Amino acid sequence: MALDIKEILADGLLELNKTQSLSTITVKQLLSYTKVSKQSFYNHFLDKNHLIQYIYENKIIPDFNDDNLNLSFYDSLVISFENMLKYKKFMKEACMMEGQNCLKDYIFEHCKAFDLKWHQELYGEELPETLYFATIYHATASSSMTLSWILSDMSVDVKEMAQMITQMRSIGMEKLFEKAGRNPYEIRKSTN
Repeated sequence: MALDIKEILADGLLELNKTQSLSTITVKQLLSYTKVSKQSFYNHFLDKNHLIQYIYENKIIPDFNDDNLNLSFYDSLVISFENMLKYKKFMKEACMMEGQNCLKDYIFEHCKAFDLKWHQELYGEELPETLYFATIYHATASSSMTLSWILSDMSVDVKEMAQMITQMRSIGMEKLFEKAGRNPYEIRKSTN
């Protein structure tokens, strides 16, 4: 069985973060803790922020990737919020870090890119200007609400937060997604 260096580093950073502030953990400390070489780290990641993004994509929001464009938005959002709650300290500290390649900026960019690709897949042809605008608008608003939720210590229940965001994203989308045959932001009765 081959070693998954990315997972070793991700798990190591999460472990170190249990007892130490994320902003104070150095790559050198991480390498010492995981016994991964400096060369191996830089073969996989540009810097610590790049590793933080990897953790976010793979451990926090695993359903929101280019291979999973047939997802249930609400159900996948609940899973993501549960993961954010599970890694609450990590998420809050990562979202408070500033600078190049920071998670806060990455969340906005990832959400916009995913939504545009997902909506394109659902729509089946080039997005009309109104759907393109609505996609960017809702992605930005959702990201902003999610960041506020994270930074306010996640005081709203996970399912309630997912439902509010899903319902807000649904507003005005019915007409735009008529061609696709379904509104991707409908919450199916079985998930409620």
